[in-house]
Amino acid sequence: MIRPSALRPLVFSAFLLLFSTFSHSQPTPSARLLIRNVTVYDGSGKPPFHADVRITADRVVAIAPHLKPAPNEPILDAVGLALAPGFIDMHSHAAGGIFKNPTADVVIRQGVTTILAGQDGESEFPLRDFFVHLEREPVAINIASMSGQASLREQVMGKDLLRPSTPAELAKMKDLLRADMEAGAFGLSTGLEYDPAHFSTLEELVELSKVAAQYHGFYISHVRDEGNHVFDSFAELIEIGRQAHLPVEITHIKLGTTPVWHQAAKRMPELFAQAQRDGIDLRADVYPYTYWHSNLRVILLDRDYFNPTKVARAIDENGGAARIHVIHFEPDPSLNDHTLDQIAATWKMTPVEAFMKIVRDTQPGPDGKEKDEDVIVESMSEDDLRWFISDPRIAFCSDGGLTMQHPRSAGTFPRILGHYARDLKLLTMEQAIHKMTGLPAHELGLKDRGLIAKGYVADLVLFDPAKIIDRATIERWNAPPEGISGVMVSGRWVVRDGKITGEKPGKVIRHLATDAQKGSAP
Repeated sequence: MIRPSALRPLVFSAFLLLFSTFSHSQPTPSARLLIRNVTVYDGSGKPPFHADVRITADRVVAIAPHLKPAPNEPILDAVGLALAPGFIDMHSHAAGGIFKNPTADVVIRQGVTTILAGQDGESEFPLRDFFVHLEREPVAINIASMSGQASLREQVMGKDLLRPSTPAELAKMKDLLRADMEAGAFGLSTGLEYDPAHFSTLEELVELSKVAAQYHGFYISHVRDEGNHVFDSFAELIEIGRQAHLPVEITHIKLGTTPVWHQAAKRMPELFAQAQRDGIDLRADVYPYTYWHSNLRVILLDRDYFNPTKVARAIDENGGAARIHVIHFEPDPSLNDHTLDQIAATWKMTPVEAFMKIVRDTQPGPDGKEKDEDVIVESMSEDDLRWFISDPRIAFCSDGGLTMQHPRSAGTFPRILGHYARDLKLLTMEQAIHKMTGLPAHELGLKDRGLIAKGYVADLVLFDPAKIIDRATIERWNAPPEGISGVMVSGRWVVRDGKITGEKPGKVIRHLATDAQKGSAP
């Protein structure tokens, strides 16, 4: 294994000189580049190796030591740097607002080249039109998508969502899901903790998942309860996989309340083992933070928001009022970036009373519209998080967005590599990179992404293993990371010398089952 500390720093004046041959309008389909003297983490999980890497057009065409430069071939001497496949984010909200920020700055700065959107049950509708729009107005990142169950429900049931669907409504949802799968969705996503989907029955989820299975898709879920009853929620997800015969993924996996802390190492190995014995392909992804972002209401899953005893218990089990950060409160923006206990002191009331006032003040008005409120809550334990990060079966995600005010939006992947892999040695750099490249590419069935290999698309990240680290915080959620000097999508630099280039070479990535595959699953 090559230790990052042994790598020599790049002379950045030379780095800039080499890149000066490229303009923002390049590279063209005939573009070439030879990256020399780089440490390659190829995405397979194998130890890194020194090599030269040649790129022609949008592909890696050669990887070997001491490649001979072709006539007039631009050369980048990357001594001291490492090269990895572009990172794949298994749960992203960056598709929302992508046409307002087509360079997707917070995404590409951290080395992400491909996102899986349509998460938590919410996807662009119809997906076919969204993909056409992306192809007409390209963006900097590759975008794949799930079909969101809540979006399907809203199309069929309107605003009457706090109930199970009827058989007729379910039939219409299945038709809409088939259309999304035909358009290239990778499967079905749900956000069962949220109102639009919370009242869905197991039957509805299984019947929709069977449609996804017919197209060899998978099911991914923000499960019904990420807190006290989280293991019951995991069991529900596994049961969906059992009945619908498709892979199932626990997205942004967490044990999110104090009564279930310290259970990952005790219970998760057997959960995975039992699923394997039962022939169920159980997957998961995780982000590297002990705090989540949502609305304040989700800590009361039974929606009994004005029961003082329940509210007090929920606040306590989510870390206490000092660990509940209100980052956006539309009725009074002066309270943004204050904790619940600080807001309670301002209002001269208890945190329980402040919780109920926030809920009351953001309820729908005469126009039927709710006022926005968003919180970041520190409610997970570090030991559980570390177990999820280190487990070889669990991929990585950001659960971030282009304007989502959580540091995971801008810092997820550098934090894993710098803090957890390099500094804490929780896993090796090559293992971490595999879990953000080769592993998710395999799960998505991508045949030409996720590895640095001959013939693969040149989605690449050039970084310094000794310096890579996140800088985003709750207060500065979009602070760019350090140590990532270049990010390439389809052979074109979207980040160069740490700066956004303005290039927009991203592709729509569709999952399309063959005609022979369609209908082969139950």
